[in-house]
Amino acid sequence: MSTETLVGVDVGTTSVKAVACSLSGEVLASASRPTPWRRDGAHADIDARELADVTIAVCAEVASDERLGATGSAVVRGIGVTGIAETGVLLDSAGTPCAPALAWFDPRGDVQALRERVDRTEFQRATGVRLNSKPSIAKIMWLQRNVPGADRAVRHLCIGEWIVATLGGDEVTESSLASRTGLFDVHERTVWSAATEIVGPLMPDRHVWAGEKVGSAAGDIPSVLRGAALTVAGHDHQTASLIAGACRDGALFDSMGTAEALIRTVARTLTRDEMQQLTDLDISVGWGVLPGHQILLAGRLTGLSLERVSSLLGASDRASRLALGEQALQSVRGTQAPRIEQLDNESLTITGVTDGVTPALMWRVAVEDLTRIVDEPLAQMDEAVGPRGSSVVAGGWIHNPMVAEAKRKQLGSYRVSELDEPGALGAAFLGGVAAGLLSRPQADGTARWLS
Repeated sequence: MSTETLVGVDVGTTSVKAVACSLSGEVLASASRPTPWRRDGAHADIDARELADVTIAVCAEVASDERLGATGSAVVRGIGVTGIAETGVLLDSAGTPCAPALAWFDPRGDVQALRERVDRTEFQRATGVRLNSKPSIAKIMWLQRNVPGADRAVRHLCIGEWIVATLGGDEVTESSLASRTGLFDVHERTVWSAATEIVGPLMPDRHVWAGEKVGSAAGDIPSVLRGAALTVAGHDHQTASLIAGACRDGALFDSMGTAEALIRTVARTLTRDEMQQLTDLDISVGWGVLPGHQILLAGRLTGLSLERVSSLLGASDRASRLALGEQALQSVRGTQAPRIEQLDNESLTITGVTDGVTPALMWRVAVEDLTRIVDEPLAQMDEAVGPRGSSVVAGGWIHNPMVAEAKRKQLGSYRVSELDEPGALGAAFLGGVAAGLLSRPQADGTARWLS
């Protein structure tokens, strides 16, 4: 008897992760490989074809895993691809990549040239993101000016869209990923004409929601994947929030990874004035993975900074960090305690370290001060779209006792998502939606597997 299987893959910053699961949501196999960036200082790019090969290999690995049964007994019915945003692939008229894909965090965006072509306010009111080096349009402009052949590009695909195309799917524009490009008029959910004038008509004409079928796996790919329904499963943060049950009107999803991502979902289209006000506050606005729902997204360096402080205190593994968290709960922060003064991508500053400061006290200080940095965006989101109705927290840091206590004080009641690899699992679920085997979540945002 064949085993009907869904495969989800999350093309992340650190690694490409895939899961194979049953229609009931049971994870049967998982695999990962490092994302093959080519790094040079702050610069990082990737060969699009190599990334596709790695991703397809990881998908084939989980689909062929012996835990799915005897060789050939598993039938992959759907494949969903989620992952990072902003990073994209430029294709020439033959469908061949004609430039490297710049990492979302790579500073090589031609911001000055973009500012010369479009007003900052106009940009934010249309695209829902800030005018800086991160949006895809700034990276495209840099590539067109600096990489021979990049000016031949006739198409730009976000990473998830590119992987689906290499699996045999159609070239499409998925709304949540498009919302991070600077090429897309978020308010109208269509190509932004001003961006087209600047870089050319690069976005695919077909606009889809995550979970829509965009073809079937075919071509020069492992046979175990062929025939599966394909879907672009959207931006990884949102795909994770969907499977965690936090993708509904009024919900907050707090993902505490290396970066802390705060996502509020709203079941309406924000006005251009609201988009401008929020982007001025460094809160982006875009479409979610549920049709008709928009999201507010703010990112802060909480997790990265916690990693730095825990390493400084000699707590470099899970067990020692848990022990440090328990000890911190017993410590008392007085008026003369140290403080986290400032932080950025490169470093953080601790001041006021005096006699008697223990590792436990230092950890309490770090957790409290670093948790507090998201007080402002949380309040700004509440003011913009109303108080949150529920909160779900995910990520490894929430299992630290001191972090959990700080989050209770900040959010009140919240639910912890215990899912491993929620991005990949959410992508698998949307693969099932594309295959017609599972139903798209309704207003309650709950992803329901087959029982």
